[in-house]
Amino acid sequence: MPIRQEKITFFERQLSDFFQKAGRVELPWRKKGITAYEVWVSEIMLQQTQVSRVIAYYNRFLERFPSVQSLAEASWEEFLPYYSGLGYYARGRNMLLAARTVVDEYSGEFPQDTLKLQTIPGIGPYTAAAIMSFVYGARHIAWDTNLKRVVGRFFFGTKQAPIDGEYFETKFVTPRKAMNAALMDFGSALCTARPKCAACPLRSRCVYYLEDGKQEVKKKRAEPVVRRDWKEAEAVVILHDKHRLYYSSKRKKYAPFILPKGYNTRAGIKAYFETNYGLTLAVRPPHEKRAEAGKLRIFVNAQILLGTPKFPTFSAKI
Repeated sequence: MPIRQEKITFFERQLSDFFQKAGRVELPWRKKGITAYEVWVSEIMLQQTQVSRVIAYYNRFLERFPSVQSLAEASWEEFLPYYSGLGYYARGRNMLLAARTVVDEYSGEFPQDTLKLQTIPGIGPYTAAAIMSFVYGARHIAWDTNLKRVVGRFFFGTKQAPIDGEYFETKFVTPRKAMNAALMDFGSALCTARPKCAACPLRSRCVYYLEDGKQEVKKKRAEPVVRRDWKEAEAVVILHDKHRLYYSSKRKKYAPFILPKGYNTRAGIKAYFETNYGLTLAVRPPHEKRAEAGKLRIFVNAQILLGTPKFPTFSAKI
């Protein structure tokens, strides 16, 4: 169903006014003359990580690796201290692969082409669009969850609405760099998971607000079952690196690591392997808790980040 241009104009005008008054222009990746490398670093770090956490990492990372060439020359051991704590370590490994790809295949320059950008490890449609928009001024909207939520609610009444990105890109007249930044900040400040409609300058014409959000399906969460005795549980650790699983026994049958009591928190598991085996781990939140063999056990996946394991290898995948 076509959308009246007058409504699109209202949407843009209000977003522009919001951004002028409350835009996060102080963010380090909003500076003038930013490079494709700097935008790429920020976008990778911001994936599933809060802006407030990323700022310090971003600044420290660029001090150590100021160019894609310097990052391409780094080893995993040199890279890790400047990334550790952000989580999603496959994302970190892809950063090294991507830097080497840009240096080896594109002479150290991120290509000014959306499709070519997406051939670089770890760069998908959203990150490619962000680079093209913020650096090269291309007519691309970087459609992530936040942007789709704002547009979906205003025009269609729900964040679950399918968004025809090409349609909106042809209708918006605001420069894409400014539009992307305004949408990102608006989604972060006002049109959040629990929207602050009372303070929203779009509400007079927002379908979501006018319908009282009736289109968005809200699933009621089941009340969590709290068991005080889980703190006495054993930790069962499935240990791996990016290539293989490790097991604790020399028997042919796979056996995970079962840690002594008192080592069932993520910090405790890290400390146990650091102290006993000299390994630095990334430990995921527990994926299962159950009674087994008459004992309470917490099951976690842990990835080896640094160190040389001495354990037998099990070829199965997680």
